Amino acid sequence: MCIISILGFILGSKKHLMRNVFVFFLFLIVTSTAFPEIMMEYDPKMGGGPPFRRLFLDAMVTEKSHDLERIFHTVQKYQGNPIFRGNAAWEGWGPNIGGTVIRDDDKLRMYYYCISDDEPTIICMAESNDGIHWTHPNLGLVEWKDSKDNNIVECSTMVGKLAQPDNPDKSWITFSKKRMGYSPDGMHWQWDENDGELFSSSDVINWFFDPYKNRMCATWKCGNRRHRACGVVWSSDLVTWTKPYDGPVFVADDLDPDPTQIYGMPVFAYQGMFIGLPLIYHARWIKYGKYTSAMVLFEAQEGSPKNGDIQLAWSWDLVNWTRTPKREPFIPNSPSGSFDFGFIGVAREPLVMGDELWFYYSGWDQVHVNKGNPWDVTYPKAAVGLATIRLDGFCSMYAGEQEGWLVSRREVFNTPRIILNAQCDSGGYISAELVDRENNVIPGFEKNNCIPFEGDSVSGELTWKTKKFQKEFIDKDKKVKFYLKNANIYSYLPVDINQQIDDGWPD
Repeated sequence: MCIISILGFILGSKKHLMRNVFVFFLFLIVTSTAFPEIMMEYDPKMGGGPPFRRLFLDAMVTEKSHDLERIFHTVQKYQGNPIFRGNAAWEGWGPNIGGTVIRDDDKLRMYYYCISDDEPTIICMAESNDGIHWTHPNLGLVEWKDSKDNNIVECSTMVGKLAQPDNPDKSWITFSKKRMGYSPDGMHWQWDENDGELFSSSDVINWFFDPYKNRMCATWKCGNRRHRACGVVWSSDLVTWTKPYDGPVFVADDLDPDPTQIYGMPVFAYQGMFIGLPLIYHARWIKYGKYTSAMVLFEAQEGSPKNGDIQLAWSWDLVNWTRTPKREPFIPNSPSGSFDFGFIGVAREPLVMGDELWFYYSGWDQVHVNKGNPWDVTYPKAAVGLATIRLDGFCSMYAGEQEGWLVSRREVFNTPRIILNAQCDSGGYISAELVDRENNVIPGFEKNNCIPFEGDSVSGELTWKTKKFQKEFIDKDKKVKFYLKNANIYSYLPVDINQQIDDGWPD
């Protein structure tokens, strides 16, 4: 139950005001330990709280539709890509995004890893003022070949900020497979002592924060009959880690072609759900026999494309996942000769930049290679690119020259105004009428009374010439029947939702 809903409950009835105040303070006493302070900093524009925008990734948003196409969108790659290359000897093949791009006051930081032919993997940090132009700060922290003149840091690429640190020396946190580390500034790190693992996993772990249940989570690499797959684990106290199932919850399935494995999956909270960015490795696995050595893997994937791209997935509980029907890439590989032709990795979450989501990703100029594979005789060069998409731009309902319509889910709102994230082409529009739960038009809110939307905005509006609902329609179910022509609608949200009736959380 959110604070807004509680306050609405208190003030909603003058007759029962004192009773409601008593119940509210009883609620605070009972739940003072059940709802601790939020664990991690996060962007409320992505995670936030209800009411959540109605995204068309959610099939329950639409009761029915006609002459509309449901489109899953890909990102737009920045024309100046790559935006960051390795220029130092310690960066080996080049910068690989396997973790975090994060805000720090008025700057951005990028934590990336570097693989070398004959050196251990190292972690480095870059900085930017605008998200486009990045520098290698001389941190002077870690010695490399008798010099500390470098940007190497002693953390993992999975870095975040604690929202309410008990100790200023533990304002930042980093996660690895075996332990956690803390820092006052994201540069000087002290690792916890830990003899074992936080939980059992293979080598690819993607950490993320769940603001809805105030817990730290991770997807972890495991296996199934298609080889690489992802499980999930979470913790509310950073001590005890729980796997809802000790195995994969996200796998290649029978809608995927044979050479499909799930190499890993960054996840981030978004508008009441979770968005997953699975790295799809297009390689085959053995059909018979057992995995007895790396040579078995090398032989099994021979003849496979061995490229890797980023697709799109979403979930409401981190266990049950949906993917796009055609399995099209969300961040695709570029043509041969491009820096991101062969293999793509993506930061654990995007940044909200104005009206866009910015995804930082690394690309290889050749397909996946394995050290020790006699067939992999050359190693790739890595660099970092930028890809963008409009807020909520993952999926839209689209109409062309033929007008189409959709009927929304039932909503409980008391002011006739709808916030739209939509884009209209020349001559396009979005209009609507409001109907009751039996789809009867509510008087005064017919289509011809609607002031149509004809622009391109993540926060446009639909209103009607009638400014108020009649009393009998207050706190009653209503639906929005949208009419579209030459337009995309990405999300909508009615204003003035009664959160005592609809608190915004699923059952």
